[in-house]
Amino acid sequence: MAAVDISPREAEVLKLVGAHLSNAEIGARLCISVRTVESHVSSLLRKLDVPDRRALAQRAPEPAAGAAPSHPAPVLPSLLTSFIGRASERAELAEMLRTHRQVTAAGPGGVGKTRLALAVAAEAAGDYPDGVWFVDLVPVTDPGMAATAVAGALGLGEQPGRDMTESVVAALADRHALLVLDNCEQVADGVALFLERLLAACPRVTVLATSRARLMVPFERVYAVPPLSLPADGGSDAVTLFMERAAAVGRPVDPALRDQIAAICERLDGMALAIELAAARYSTLGLDGITAALSHPLRMLTGGSRADQRHRSVRAALDWSHALLEPADQALLRRVSVFAAPFTAAAAAEVTGDDEGLVIDGLARLAEQSLLVVSASPAGTEYRALETIRQYGTERLTEAGELADLRSRHLRWCLRRAAALAVVGEDWRPRFDQVADDLRAALAWAADQPERRGEAYELARSLAELTFTRNLIGESQRRHEQAAALAENPGSAALSLRHAAVVAGCRMRGDDLFRLRRAAADAARTAGDPAGAATDLAIAATATFRFATTFVQLPAPAEVLALIDEARTLAGTDPAAQAAVATAGPAGPLTRR
Repeated sequence: MAAVDISPREAEVLKLVGAHLSNAEIGARLCISVRTVESHVSSLLRKLDVPDRRALAQRAPEPAAGAAPSHPAPVLPSLLTSFIGRASERAELAEMLRTHRQVTAAGPGGVGKTRLALAVAAEAAGDYPDGVWFVDLVPVTDPGMAATAVAGALGLGEQPGRDMTESVVAALADRHALLVLDNCEQVADGVALFLERLLAACPRVTVLATSRARLMVPFERVYAVPPLSLPADGGSDAVTLFMERAAAVGRPVDPALRDQIAAICERLDGMALAIELAAARYSTLGLDGITAALSHPLRMLTGGSRADQRHRSVRAALDWSHALLEPADQALLRRVSVFAAPFTAAAAAEVTGDDEGLVIDGLARLAEQSLLVVSASPAGTEYRALETIRQYGTERLTEAGELADLRSRHLRWCLRRAAALAVVGEDWRPRFDQVADDLRAALAWAADQPERRGEAYELARSLAELTFTRNLIGESQRRHEQAAALAENPGSAALSLRHAAVVAGCRMRGDDLFRLRRAAADAARTAGDPAGAATDLAIAATATFRFATTFVQLPAPAEVLALIDEARTLAGTDPAAQAAVATAGPAGPLTRR
């Protein structure tokens, strides 16, 4: 190894590869982009003449004698506020993780599932020598994208001949690791399919999921997350949470007022989100004002199951907190609910059409009232609403009759972001990752709006190209096929289907390549392009014998020969089509397969 010219930065990357860190973890540790890490890893593979990452890890230098074994730092989001109480819940959930491979922390929105899961994962990190990763599924709306979200957290790209689930399975096959999958409910079917394959193939991987409902997978054990303890339970984490959050936004609460606080927390059924919203108002309303404001809406909570009451208590707290906002801040809260991922003030101003200075002031006020979460990023200060609040904002947007207008504004913003990403630069990957979930969400909405069909087609095409560059080639193929379905004329559909077929070839998916080229031929014939159809059929036929090993099920030779005959007829005198047909024949190679 001494004779190999390895730069100091490459040496740092090699050491961390040897510690079994993912590209995302290495980038975070060295403060460089994941794209740069990928470049260094590729260079090391070439310089050290090794075939894969596992062999590369074996070439990493041994740790110094007497050095403690290094565990990868858990890749968990930073919490801006302290975690309160829940000692028994943490112990119970941690014990379940030690004895079961897949645990789902289930409960209604606002009960505190995510915070509990993060606390348990951080405490358990030492039990997982190959790493702990957090995967936020809130922005994921397509069940088929669950594995892609996990791969993104692990710093993985799709490999030829493998889908994203297979790439994740290959990366984790021999790892003793913990995955935290947060907010699984909206993509539960996709998560369930992913977990069945992952846990069957990765015997030392454990999964902690949070969801409003169980995932119904064979390995699953469900932990029902209870509300925060109330005074009647003997202790009161709920009261402690209120007092700490109230002190953080104003003045400390007099301990003598604990009984009044307990009464408020009982009205809110110990729901963590509702208590935080109430505590954020303490400095301006006082306990008497909070009590008076909560009394009226909560009179409606009688009857029904306890679980239903807990759901309604969060809604009541949101209704109350929303009612206390100025009209401009109410409008801003509902309008920024169109963002699927964290957003900047500039993005919010562009989508809402408001002055950026006013938007910054409004976002700050919403954050002060615990309605938005603030975080720092390379792109600047970012804001996001917890999923429960985002859903509430969307409902308000619908009630105000503004949903279509704001979705349209968001769609146009996404189209501009996609166009700007067409130029790939050094910071391209983080810029794409920052807006990718919004692009997907805007496309999902626009695809169902007949009047937005043209814009949906353009966004699908852009997203197909961007995801290919990002090495999300499975998604790229799906987006090209989606663009074909959205195309307003058969010629455009044929072009998108050809692109999809090319991507399928890159993925080593012969069946898809064959299917898509035949579909492209049908679209080309409809568009009055027989030469194009001939070329598509010839390429489909060629794939069956030149790339036979990439097929799951090869078409019958007679079917392929019929395609070549049809292509020959359609080619006419077109030179390019004739050349493609000549490449596809003769029949000899087909019969010798």
